[in-house]
Amino acid sequence: MLTNSKSILFLIIISLLLIGCNLRITKNPLKHENIHQELPNDAYLNNDYEATYKSLISEYKTEITSEVEFNNFKKKSHYIEAIEAYDANNLPEILGGKSNADNIRFYELPTKINTQEYANNGVIFGDLNGDNKRDCVISVFRSDGYNEVTFFYVFINYGATFKLEDVTNEDSICGCKKEGWPHRFRYQLIEDGYLKGISECHYQDAHCCPSLYFRTKAKFTEGKLEFHSAEFVMDDAVKYRATPELDSVLIKQ
Repeated sequence: MLTNSKSILFLIIISLLLIGCNLRITKNPLKHENIHQELPNDAYLNNDYEATYKSLISEYKTEITSEVEFNNFKKKSHYIEAIEAYDANNLPEILGGKSNADNIRFYELPTKINTQEYANNGVIFGDLNGDNKRDCVISVFRSDGYNEVTFFYVFINYGATFKLEDVTNEDSICGCKKEGWPHRFRYQLIEDGYLKGISECHYQDAHCCPSLYFRTKAKFTEGKLEFHSAEFVMDDAVKYRATPELDSVLIKQ
């Protein structure tokens, strides 16, 4: 009888110890801070795409440009005349080129600093070619009546003058593989030698609504502004289809 009592007491003690351990595990689970940091932000994990997008664009705030810098650029570049002369002889192929000349619309060039239109920063400054001089990129829409595409006019600073060295568009530098509609590259800024922005890529999407978002860099190399690299941020169409393999969406970095 005594032996049985001891056995029962022993089992009760073991049970209490196990319950205590379980309670401690519940209250103090294994730490996941490092794992959490490697995942996308909480808003995206919770399918709050609007919050994720707002957080993303908040990363792309351009510095304030001074009137002194802009006036110096205007005097040394004559950018309006330079761009108009280029456009007169180079109808954009992405909008149909010469065969669609009657339908191509050239939006007015930006003439004010520190403004944003259609998520484009019209006039931005920064060093693009590593010579410690602040170059300039002018961003402006061009349209064929259906597609509206941002074009970038790259002016390199040579000290005594700014020269228009390259003209490209968002579909060419966003990093997205061709898929019917032009892709987007918006909220641009020059930082760390790159033109940075947010790429919005179509993947089985309607014309209006690209669904894949990337932090993207373009690099000015050998006289050309070209796609450099992209970092995936979110896919806001996962309820309609699976997120594609990124290699099937992005051109080779």
